Order: sequence, then C-alpha cells, then structure tokens
Amino acid sequence: MARLKAVQNILVNFLYEGMKILDVGCGDGFVSMGLFANLRKKQVAAVDLHLSDELISTLNSENTGITFQREMPAKREFDLILLLDVIEHVQDDTLFLGNLVNHYLRKKGCVMITVPAFQFIYSGHDAFLGHYRRYSLKDLTQLTTACGLEVRRSGYLFSSLLLPKLIFFKFFNAAQCNEGVGHWRRGNSVTSFVTGFLMLDNIILSIVNRLGIKIPGLTGWVLCEKR
Repeated sequence: MARLKAVQNILVNFLYEGMKILDVGCGDGFVSMGLFANLRKKQVAAVDLHLSDELISTLNSENTGITFQREMPAKREFDLILLLDVIEHVQDDTLFLGNLVNHYLRKKGCVMITVPAFQFIYSGHDAFLGHYRRYSLKDLTQLTTACGLEVRRSGYLFSSLLLPKLIFFKFFNAAQCNEGVGHWRRGNSVTSFVTGFLMLDNIILSIVNRLGIKIPGLTGWVLCEKR
C-alpha cells in the first residue's frame, strides 16, 4: 500500500481521462487497479508472464478498463508505460527499455520506472530475487537518456529501509531472509503501523524532493518523457 500511495503521488498530475497505459510486470494487478481506479475512461494493458489463466479470467471479468494478459499487446502507442521494479530483472536493460520506447510509447508519452537503489548494497538477497543490478539516480538518468527519454522528475523512496537493508542483507549476508512482502504475516495492527510509517517516510521524501533535496532511499524512481 505504501508503494502504491507513493507512485500515486508521483503520477497525480500526469493522469487524465482517456489515457492509454501499458503496465509491464503488473504482478497480481493490485497497483494498476489502485492507480487508475479514479479514471473513468482508460485503456490499460497490464502484462505479466506469471499471470495464471485463472487469475486473468478473474481480473478481466471485473470490467475495470484494465486488460490483463501474459503477452505484450500488438504494437500501438501508449501515453504512459509503467515499469515498477521490472528492469533490474532484465539482463540487457538498455535493449529492453529502448524497444518499449520505440514500439509502444507515443511522442511526449511518459515512462515511470522504479528500481532497487544503490549497487553497493547488492547482496545475496538481490541474487535470490533475480536482480541483475541496483541503480543510482545517475544510472537511471544515463539509461533513460540512452533510450530517447528525458527525465522530468526523479527521487528515492523508503529512506528508513536503506540502513536495515545494508545491515542485514549486505553486512550479515542474510540471503535466506527471502520471504518478501508477498509473505508478510504480522497481523493487522503491525501491518497498519508499518504501512503508516512508510507512507509518512515517503511523504517527507516527496516534500524535500520538491525543494531540490534528494534523500537516499531503498527504491529509486524516475518519471521520463519521450523526446
């Protein structure tokens, strides 16, 4: 939920009625359904290789304006492409992003990218998750610029999680702590507290970001426009 709220805050002035959106690596659809719930007119193609037939059938029966599928859609121009925690899983990120921009993004269209931040904290846990790398904002800017994009906004999220990541997964090599958020089982009270704390963390980061101050965090993000 904290991640969803953070992305909503970043995209709030970039969403409009009638948008065509491509969500690559959409997972179970939670983010797409939350992000675009207030858009009455939209065309969203939500793509994930790991979607089951059963889940696709269930999600597509809800008539949300979002089409869930395993394969990329036929070539067409989208107004916004979402790549939320995706490109770190791709060996050749430049080729992957460049193909998306060239084949699916209209002129002046936007790309929203989130990634795990800072290669110096890459650990066995990243390898377990299938991450080829982590990124700084400089890395993201170089990548997106090489793919014909111009960074409009950028920053970090989850600053409070950066030090714990460094300590447990880098210094202590806690690669076996591999459950991830999908297996969170801490009860409603603890979950609500942690979610609220992380949301506050990201609100503070957003405020100082608007002042030109980029506080490091566990997640890096860029919002780009096609040149």
